[in-house]
Amino acid sequence: MRPGRPKKSDSPYQRRIARERFRRRAGIEPIIGHLKQDHRLSRNYLKGVLGDAINLFMAAAAFNFRKWIRKFEHFFALFTLWLFFGTTTRQPSMMIL
Repeated sequence: MRPGRPKKSDSPYQRRIARERFRRRAGIEPIIGHLKQDHRLSRNYLKGVLGDAINLFMAAAAFNFRKWIRKFEHFFALFTLWLFFGTTTRQPSMMIL
């Protein structure tokens, strides 16, 4: 979707604001698409307006959580390796002659 043609009476400030709004909306639409596809936002099984809000917040939380995990994926991997293998430090045994 493209923004409409600006009016001749619009100031440069109004044109800039309209362009910024369009760009913000164009950046949000792919996220909504991913929420619908990946986080089951297309079908709501909860009842009423409160159910809609709960479904939306749960999908948004899942989206943000997955984004957070991808960001810290390497940290989690290193931390897991440290938990399993780093806690038991083996010292070389001394041979007694």
